[in-house]
Amino acid sequence: MDKRTIRDVAAAVAAGAGVLLLADLSLGWFGVKVAVAGVVDINATAAGWGQVGTVAGLLVLAMLVTMIRPLRRDGSVTLARAAVTGVLGLGAFGFTIARALNGTASVTTTTTAVRVQSTLWPAYVGIVLGAIVAGGVITALVLVMQGVRSPSSVIHPTT
Repeated sequence: MDKRTIRDVAAAVAAGAGVLLLADLSLGWFGVKVAVAGVVDINATAAGWGQVGTVAGLLVLAMLVTMIRPLRRDGSVTLARAAVTGVLGLGAFGFTIARALNGTASVTTTTTAVRVQSTLWPAYVGIVLGAIVAGGVITALVLVMQGVRSPSSVIHPTT
């Protein structure tokens, strides 16, 4: 497998993980349960789209828009475009971790407010998807920095 193919696969994996991360942000990342004397039983969840999770989602959307733009005619990607995509992917990963580690779910009633952090499985899935996004965009960026332009430049390098 040549380096251009690896770059393209890495970018595609990052894009796919980004789409899955957007869907995962809509799931319940944090949960709280309040039970009072067997009479009141309240369950609530908070999605990943809150606080810095919104920033993570917007960075993923910006990354996807950047990746959708067509390549040059020779199949190469500019270093600036790869760097922007890399920064957006890393930023999304960072904000996803921040949301997963600092998020809460709360229940408010007329007399009492309960705020508890109970991290649910979608938060951990979000961290893994964010890591895949970051790994994919960084792999693609490194290959662009190495000058991967076309299969012929990989097979027969000029000296």
